[in-house]
Amino acid sequence: MKAWQVIGLGRQMIRRTVICLASCIAMLKLGPILMMALSMLISIAVYAVAFGLKFALGFVLLLFAHEFGHLVASKVVGLHVSSPIFIPFFGAVIRIKELPLNVKMEANVAIGGPAMGTLSALFCLVLYLWTNNMLLLILSYTACLLNLFNLIPCEPLDGGRIAAAISPRLWWLGSIVIGLLFVYTYNVFVFLILVFSLFRLWQSQDVDENLLYYKLTIRQRLSVGWWYFGLVGVLGGTTLYIVEILK
Repeated sequence: MKAWQVIGLGRQMIRRTVICLASCIAMLKLGPILMMALSMLISIAVYAVAFGLKFALGFVLLLFAHEFGHLVASKVVGLHVSSPIFIPFFGAVIRIKELPLNVKMEANVAIGGPAMGTLSALFCLVLYLWTNNMLLLILSYTACLLNLFNLIPCEPLDGGRIAAAISPRLWWLGSIVIGLLFVYTYNVFVFLILVFSLFRLWQSQDVDENLLYYKLTIRQRLSVGWWYFGLVGVLGGTTLYIVEILK
């Protein structure tokens, strides 16, 4: 390649980079809804390359349903949160703009995601039984696994925040489960969760359950426990049902 061609190519790359940066800055100024839409489109594009467009669309919609559950739950308890931002191969995140008043409020927001995720899994399963479309069955199975994983009682997963309202001692169980899962999969993402959960478990030694933040009535703890184990039961049963269909 000649020198003038290299210079021309360099100019094109610089011009396109500037346009891209300017577009991103403009989108940031246009608000969180557009940022959410942009992150969804990027995630769809990335997943489409790996798994195909149809699955990518369905998968991102499942993630959106989960995050929408958190949004609805946060509105119900009166917490202000940001719009979800989708990160390829990491799911999506929502930033809580204010601290919850107690562990029950935090658990209610955490329950919202898996609850809506469970509904989305059941919805896909019903559509599969109606249409016999295998993609819908795969999406239902994926939603079950994602939400079951998210309900493992360890930080930073939703299950960790829910378990705190039942008993912080459940974090021990969650750390063991996530540790066994890492030994089985050797997944880097699972390893990062394991490290975070062990650190949180170490911090929990200083947690005083008599503090106002953690102080709940037996009825409140049972209410959270009902939701938690109910979701685990429904998701687990649905997963086993789908496995039987796939055999």
